[in-house]
Amino acid sequence: ILAAVTALSVLASTASSFQCPSPDVSNRRDAIKDIFSKGAIGFGVIVGSNLYNAEAANALVEGNAPPSKVKKSLGEEYRQGTAALGDSVEAEVLPREAYNKLDSGVIYADISKGDGEEVKEGKKVNTQWVLRRSNGYFVDSSAVSDSVPFIFTVGDPNGAIKGLDEGIRGMRAGGTRRILIPPRLAYVQGVDEGKPGPIPAGFGPRQQMRRVMEVRRDVPGEYIFLEVKVSKVR
Repeated sequence: ILAAVTALSVLASTASSFQCPSPDVSNRRDAIKDIFSKGAIGFGVIVGSNLYNAEAANALVEGNAPPSKVKKSLGEEYRQGTAALGDSVEAEVLPREAYNKLDSGVIYADISKGDGEEVKEGKKVNTQWVLRRSNGYFVDSSAVSDSVPFIFTVGDPNGAIKGLDEGIRGMRAGGTRRILIPPRLAYVQGVDEGKPGPIPAGFGPRQQMRRVMEVRRDVPGEYIFLEVKVSKVR
């Protein structure tokens, strides 16, 4: 759990500023060398999404065109994994002790507890979701697809990926939970239509998950992040 939550804190890092080259640099090659010699180049991760707002589509996504506008500052709620409730107090950073680890390796923490019917084996659930890689990089969300819910029956091997099927149990309708899933419990059957979901939409997001499954499946401490809100249980 400690390793996973530490990974989430990477989201708090901020980008370094570029430093302009000195006026006496005569050409582009010298300008580039000048910048590197001053150690002025840094990097950062820009993340942010909201399950209930199509602005999730403005997140930086590999395989998709960059958004026209990206916020330079991030709210506190974005500094640990995803933010299902970006405009509410329930999206606050979760302390390490809030996380629970199942025997399978799935880790979860409740962002907010619902007061509706409980998610159990055999129940059909409607969920809104945000999917990220372990570095916090946004992959896809239901908000990008007009908030169409991902619906599955708990316990159905053809419904949800195994890590989600395990991690969602015990939630109640109206609740939101952050779930960290080892790749071996994620998209082991692939990311094509008809496979256990939620399935990312489009080539870019699906290719990201394919790379995770092919290259990082057995890397210790590797997770995919899913944040889900249960909107209906029946």
